[in-house]
Parts: sequence; C-alpha cells; structure tokens
Amino acid sequence: MSHRSEVIVVNDFLHVQGGASRVAIDEAVALAGAGVDVTFFGANGPACAELVDAGIRLIDLDQPELLDAGKSPKVLLQGLWNAGAYKVMAEHLRGRDPRRVVVHLHGYTKSLTPAPAKAAADLGFQVVCTLHDFFSACPNGAFFDYQENRPCGRQALSFACVKAQCDKRGRAHKIYRLVRAQAQIRIGRFPAVVRNYIALSRRSTEILKPYLPSGSRIFPLENIIDIPPSPRVDVAANPTVVAVGRLDREKGVETLLAASEAAGIPIRFVGDGPLRPLVDAAPHAEATGWLSPTQVVAELDKARVLVFPSLWYETFGLVVSEAAARGVPSIVSDVSAASERVEPGRTGWVITAGSVESLAAALRETADGARVAAYGAAAYDAFWANPPNRERHVRELLDIYDDVLGSASARDPRPAHAGVTVVQQESAL
Repeated sequence: MSHRSEVIVVNDFLHVQGGASRVAIDEAVALAGAGVDVTFFGANGPACAELVDAGIRLIDLDQPELLDAGKSPKVLLQGLWNAGAYKVMAEHLRGRDPRRVVVHLHGYTKSLTPAPAKAAADLGFQVVCTLHDFFSACPNGAFFDYQENRPCGRQALSFACVKAQCDKRGRAHKIYRLVRAQAQIRIGRFPAVVRNYIALSRRSTEILKPYLPSGSRIFPLENIIDIPPSPRVDVAANPTVVAVGRLDREKGVETLLAASEAAGIPIRFVGDGPLRPLVDAAPHAEATGWLSPTQVVAELDKARVLVFPSLWYETFGLVVSEAAARGVPSIVSDVSAASERVEPGRTGWVITAGSVESLAAALRETADGARVAAYGAAAYDAFWANPPNRERHVRELLDIYDDVLGSASARDPRPAHAGVTVVQQESAL
C-alpha cells in the first residue's frame, strides 16, 4: 500500500528544453493523470501547456539560465550554487512529512544546481535522481573528449582530467566546469546526499556506478516511448536510410557521410546542427531540419533503416526504440547505450563507433530486402512484447517511489559500507 502524499519533480525548465525536460514533464503529467499529487519545481518558465492543463502545482523561480551569463556575472555564480533554489525548496518542504514525500531530480545543470536536492536531504526527505547525463561525475557531463572526438577514459576530476582540454568550447569553459564540479561536491554534497538513482541504460549504470555514494541504489527504468500501436512498416519497400538527431561531430555525422559515399547509399538526415553545411554540400545526403515528434515518426514510416552512429556513450537513444515500434531496424554504434536494444543479426546491426568501413559494410547489407524485412519484424515484435509505454512507466516509477519511502528513510540510512546496488525490477533493462 502506498504512503505517498506528494511527488515533487525538479527540473531546470518548466517547458521542453532538451531530453531531460521532456522526460520530467512527461513523467509529471503521467503521474498527475494517475491521481498523484504532483508539484513541478523549476527555475526557468514559462510553464508549458501540458503542465498547466494537467493541473499540476507549479513553482517557477523565474531565474536566468547559464546561457544568459553574458547579461550578468551573477548568473555564473548562481550556476555554481543556487542559494535561492535551496531556500524556496526548504520553505516548500517545511511542515510536510518526509515519510510521505519524494523529491525527484531531473535536470539541474542549467540553473538550479543540486541545491533543491540538498535542501530536501537536509530536511530528511528522500531524493531520487534520474541520470540523464554524466554530470554527477564528469565535469563536461559526457565522459567525452570533444577535442579528440572520442569517449574519455580518464577518471573524473583526477589530475589527468583536470589538465585535459576536453571541453567543446575551450579552456575557460573547462575551468568553469571544474569549479562547478567542486561546488557540486563541497557545497551541494552531490551526489553524496542522494541515495536513490534511476538509470536509463546498463551503459550509464556501468559508467556512473563507481562515482555514486556507497549505500546508494540504482533503479533501471526506460524512458517513455509514447507511440500508439500500428501495423508494421514495410521496410523492404522503402528506399530511404534515415538518421535522426543533432548534426554534430559527436553524433558520428562525418563518419556516416564517409560511409554513405563508400557504400553508395544516400542518407536522409532528420535534424539540424553545426554540421548542416557539410550535409548540404554532400551529393549523397539531405537534411530536413528539425521536425516535430509527429513528423519524425512519419519519417520513420518512410524509412528502410535507421542509422544511429553516435561516437559518445549517450544514456538511452530514444529514436532507436521509436524506430523499433514501427518495425524499422537500426544500425547503431557499439559505444552507445542504444546498442543494448539491438541484437546483431536479428533486430539490426551493431557497428564499431567511428569506423567508416564497419558502417559502410552495414549500409551495403541494407540493400538485401529480405534481411531488412526480417530484422524489422524482429525489432517490432521485441518492442511490442513489453512496450515501455506511459502506463508501464508510471507503474514502475511508483513502485520505485514506494520502495524508496519504505526502505530508505532518512532516519534509517543504508550502511556506508553497503556499496552501490542495482535493483532489478520485473522488467529491468
């Protein structure tokens, strides 16, 4: 029996601004739809229509985000530690029962900092944090060396990490990120103050587990894939190979362009980004620009195969599951978390990240209509055997909240020597 009285969803933005915001808003609306009393706590409004229409209690701090730092140096200080967010969260929680309230942290690096989580923990409330990225350990949030364009194997905040110029923008940004990481640890006591985490993939669990506090628990939970059932796409009849996402180096765009030319297979890029001119100049490629979610699904319905050639880890890779839901097989890189949801030789291809030869070989195999159809059918069947839809997601999320409240109260913490436990649920990743 549940003893929850309120779930407080914490996120930088009260509208969709990136993947973490999308998940935070989707979860808040779904929880409210299931009869849960939800408060949405954020720094940057306005609130999107979905939150307003769901009747969710809103706390909008009306604060600037880090991108506004050029307008005021105070924003840089707020980005290190958001004292205002700490104060407002503490005020909201006073008088509430820690045994009946869960604080769920999503995005915090653009404005909030871990301050709301620290306020909740200081008052004895249980905090759950979804690991949308790697900022809980890595200063640049990706364990990726943007200068070398490859995953970073350095220990976070080690001497090798500190001296490395791995930041996408430059040394000054790296220094700021290092200072922010120290503020996160020393002032925010993060991630130490949080003992319950949600991981979107086994890959992110493996990478972050060594950096999370001893005695903490990691709950696997897939993102919501909110695609209604429909007949499987006839992929063998579709000529188009599609890639969906930001057109940037770490997404493997250059590798895909080279492999496309080598294989003689044209690519339709659904997205936009810094490498758009490179795509536009390629005779074997085209780009649509950013499309709405509905339009993206329409593109998948016209696809023969999805290509996801990311050079970095990712934490989930949503579009690979969306493609499977339509019966479209995927070619994914081996470093990406999305590779966990592709079975080579059955539901798609797993290629060596950054290898033009490996990707070109997979692209050539997409000319085999029978193979593509068989992979697409298997991907479709695997997805719909246990779809990560809204109903399943809410059910599993509520189970996590109840587990947290029932077994990890602030007055009965797990022993410091307990290590990090991955909690395997019935439909765990």
